[in-house]
Amino acid sequence: MVRKRVEYGLLLFAVTLLHIFLVDYLSFFVFAFFLALPAVSLLITIFAGCGVTAVLEIKSASVQKKEALAFRLKVKNSSFMACRVSVKLVIRNELLQEEQTETLFITAGRTGQTVEQVLSSQYCGKLDCCLTELRIYDYLGLFPFRPKTDQRQSRAVFVLPSLYPLTNIDRGSKVLQDAESDVFSPSKAGDDPSELFDIREYRNGDRLSRIHWKLSDRHDRLMVKDFGLPISTAVLLLFDLNGGSKELDGLLDTIHSVSCFLLENQIVHEMEWYDSLHGCFVHTRIAEQGDLNMALNAVLSAGRPQLQPLALTNCSGVYGYDRYSEVIYLCSRIAQDNIALLGERMAGSRIRILLVKEPGSPQEIDSSLAAALGVNLTVIDPQTIGQSLGVLAL
Repeated sequence: MVRKRVEYGLLLFAVTLLHIFLVDYLSFFVFAFFLALPAVSLLITIFAGCGVTAVLEIKSASVQKKEALAFRLKVKNSSFMACRVSVKLVIRNELLQEEQTETLFITAGRTGQTVEQVLSSQYCGKLDCCLTELRIYDYLGLFPFRPKTDQRQSRAVFVLPSLYPLTNIDRGSKVLQDAESDVFSPSKAGDDPSELFDIREYRNGDRLSRIHWKLSDRHDRLMVKDFGLPISTAVLLLFDLNGGSKELDGLLDTIHSVSCFLLENQIVHEMEWYDSLHGCFVHTRIAEQGDLNMALNAVLSAGRPQLQPLALTNCSGVYGYDRYSEVIYLCSRIAQDNIALLGERMAGSRIRILLVKEPGSPQEIDSSLAAALGVNLTVIDPQTIGQSLGVLAL
């Protein structure tokens, strides 16, 4: 806009000199024309821009990291005259507190114009795509103004953590051995006769000991009892978001992968973290994939990077931490005092720390010192997280 004003000023100065040195009707009309041109252009643009509207559309509510995300910006003008429009789009990652801004210039006509852009994120998080500003320019580009109606719009897209298989864990894992529980699977049958899961018709291969003879006699066909499948609730995933961008991203990948592994093995577990945005603890039970998705969405939406291990230092034990056989603490920064505090708060539980750290960053504590404090420490490299989790043994 500044360049356009300078160009117009130079042109008007030249026309003024022409009129001064060449005094006739033609030079006067040229001078008058260029002098009145900005006012005419502004009046026409005000009339044409009164009906300008912009709509932001995003096809997907969630994408994977580095996956192309297409968004569409539709600008339409209800008047019969076109005008030039600039749209400011701000894309903010709420988890990392990072944002980027794009300005698009579009010609808005009566038939409308659609602009499609593609973006991607290499880190997980909640992307808040916000149309923050709509400006209309006159034909000369001298005067911008905003329409009276509020054009601010926002669309949210979740960039989900990656999932890596934990391939080095066998049935001898201590986590998998802690399967005794009074909680039973709502979707799968098992062998615990203390809980009745379902009664169904007999199928080839069913055990004769499970035939329900009274119901079979009543329905005049063989009916079989399915028993319940006990699932463990003895695992707690406690985590702090105290790291840089790469470390936070690797931390969420690790949480996602470990939680999915537990669900695949019918281990109902619990998650806890400190919501620094609202200043409170979040504690949730993960019994199925839907619970995990909701928990991840909450972390991506309300999670904020922090310098201190707030979840660890502020945990008060109101949820009865002593009932967990396994506590897995995930973080990117931890000191010796924090490990001692973790052992004190979680006394009676097996404690494992998954420390997601970039190579070369200061190491505050090593594995041998953690083992001396009764804690199993595993360092995970966020740059090779697939290999790190592939050899992880719980």
